[in-house]
Amino acid sequence: MRKTTIELSEEQYFFLKEKALELQKQNQNASIVSIIRDLIEKDRQEWASVNKERRG
Repeated sequence: MRKTTIELSEEQYFFLKEKALELQKQNQNASIVSIIRDLIEKDRQEWASVNKERRG
């Protein structure tokens, strides 16, 4: 697993934490940190896909 450090504003962190708490209710075994990491990774992949389509 690779480690990545990102800087979040308070608003971004609050949004991610609220979303993670909602998702944690669906998957009791997942930690908030792992859910936030998954949300960020999903967003990065979507962003990369959109940018790739624009270039090519």
